[in-house]
Amino acid sequence: MSLKKISLPFRYPGGKYYALNLLAPFWSDVEHDEFREPFVGGGSVFFAKNKSNFNLLNDIDIELITTYRVMQAADKRKALLELLSPEVASKERWREMVDFKPSTDIEIAYKYYYLNRTSFSGKLSSPAWGYRDKRSVPPERWHEKIIPAGEKLSDIEITNTDFESIIEMPSRGKKTLLFVDPPYFSPPKKKHYRNGFNYEDHLRLAESLQKTTHKFFLTYDDLPEIRTLYKWANISEAQFVYRVENAQTQNGLRRMGLELIITNYELNQQLEIFKS
Repeated sequence: MSLKKISLPFRYPGGKYYALNLLAPFWSDVEHDEFREPFVGGGSVFFAKNKSNFNLLNDIDIELITTYRVMQAADKRKALLELLSPEVASKERWREMVDFKPSTDIEIAYKYYYLNRTSFSGKLSSPAWGYRDKRSVPPERWHEKIIPAGEKLSDIEITNTDFESIIEMPSRGKKTLLFVDPPYFSPPKKKHYRNGFNYEDHLRLAESLQKTTHKFFLTYDDLPEIRTLYKWANISEAQFVYRVENAQTQNGLRRMGLELIITNYELNQQLEIFKS
């Protein structure tokens, strides 16, 4: 299944932008009128798929969720763009923004968005300057990301809570589909994520998904521990594309990584991936 090109508002570590064509059958082949993401992160799947009658995006990162909510509201989105429009991408300005102490939700979104677009790989856990003149979207074009994202977010529910409550919530429609993209199992808890997982969190997620009556598709790094946790589900292997961990030393190339796509349903379509 081929998707038309989309523009995402954020740069996000572990985002699924380069895997969307592979993931698309997992939502397009499943009848649903409600869609939820307990770990929305950069929102690659939400922004790629058609909206359902009911849509819920959740993340435990309150600054990320605040930024989504500011983009969602037309008046706040306008105020955010007014703050960002005169900005410059420089290391000096980046350092000033790292030290900036926001006092309103619009200022929180302003700082978050600036640092996300100018930090290496968009990482805000131990951020490092990462803007590249010839490869990064310049500040004068950030509105091209924010405006369409805000318009698509206009009438959806955006929450900031633990993932279990999102998974366990009864359906508002007839059939609910969850896209679940948790922190990876293998990196250290704080390496890529502000709110990483420990083993108990991974176990709690597996138990919650095993109990749910909603359909879900889940992406994870391919490790024996994950295969054991989800031995009761359908497991497929897939090649995903990633940015390298250190673009400065590896010329900014991307690499392929083996991941798992885990579901509690079977697809009607024949996929060119190995069914484990």
